Amino acid sequence: MSLKNRHLLLMGAALVGLAGPAPAQDYGAMLQQQIQAMNANIARGQQMVDNNVRQRMADPQVQAGYRQHLAQTRAAGRPPMDYPTYTYNWIYTNGYSAQGIAHARATEAGIASAERAKVQQLREAEAQRGAAQQQQRDGYARNQQEAGRQLTGQSTYLAPNGAALVLPHSWQPNTQHVHQGQTYRVDASGQYHVLATNGWWYPLQSR
Repeated sequence: MSLKNRHLLLMGAALVGLAGPAPAQDYGAMLQQQIQAMNANIARGQQMVDNNVRQRMADPQVQAGYRQHLAQTRAAGRPPMDYPTYTYNWIYTNGYSAQGIAHARATEAGIASAERAKVQQLREAEAQRGAAQQQQRDGYARNQQEAGRQLTGQSTYLAPNGAALVLPHSWQPNTQHVHQGQTYRVDASGQYHVLATNGWWYPLQSR
């Protein structure tokens, strides 16, 4: 990417900024809107740069500098810059001064850092979208599985340690059951409990 285009891209990115969090289903539209806004800002920036360059191309000082540039590059056997590019760099480096060149290099390093940050932010947004979509798929799958269990007379209960237990939901209050080697009790209110190895009963939460 050319120096000028990188400056314009950074300008567009800075003007657009990052949108706030959006639902996963709106991510594509959000990204497209950002791209359109950035392209519009880049086009405006390009027009401003082109106008400025055209004005400075008429500057006798810039013209004299370009003649010197032509002589130097030809003497060294190197291809010269075209006049618009030379003029743009003249503006950017404040007449190719040492201070201007140092400032341009620092700006270039900042642009590169900003570009890396934008790429990282995009990757993070894509990862968040993927995670949200996976959560939706996982939730749908769990709901489908639970619906299937309901049809067979079973439901999922969660133990205090987070373990998921699939038990018949038809057990009546004030009853005790041994199921798959584990002892359970249903109290008078219909609350399920599991008997732990320490002899204590622990309540189960239906999911």
